[in-house]
Amino acid sequence: MTLWENIKKSLIEGLQSASDKTSEYTKIGRIKIDVLGLKKEIEENLVELGGRLYHLAAEDNRYDVKNEKEIIHLIEKIKNLEEELEKYDEELKRIKKDNGIDLD
Repeated sequence: MTLWENIKKSLIEGLQSASDKTSEYTKIGRIKIDVLGLKKEIEENLVELGGRLYHLAAEDNRYDVKNEKEIIHLIEKIKNLEEELEKYDEELKRIKKDNGIDLD
């Protein structure tokens, strides 16, 4: 193999490697954006839940939330969002392990 062929082969391999890494970092970036959105949505729901609980306790002098559909719905929604967040965390860990990428 000539010098030029060796250089050409090395350049092609380097570009392919860079392309693969760019693809992985793009996936990571998208996941991190989704994670931020989920965290914000969880926070908003927690604030709404707290407000509803405060209203029941302070203004209506009620402490039993078993029959409060809106509160139960918010709790279920928050749990679902947290489960989705956990899936994203697992995906990030998998990408890190598979590609030896430091995500922090």
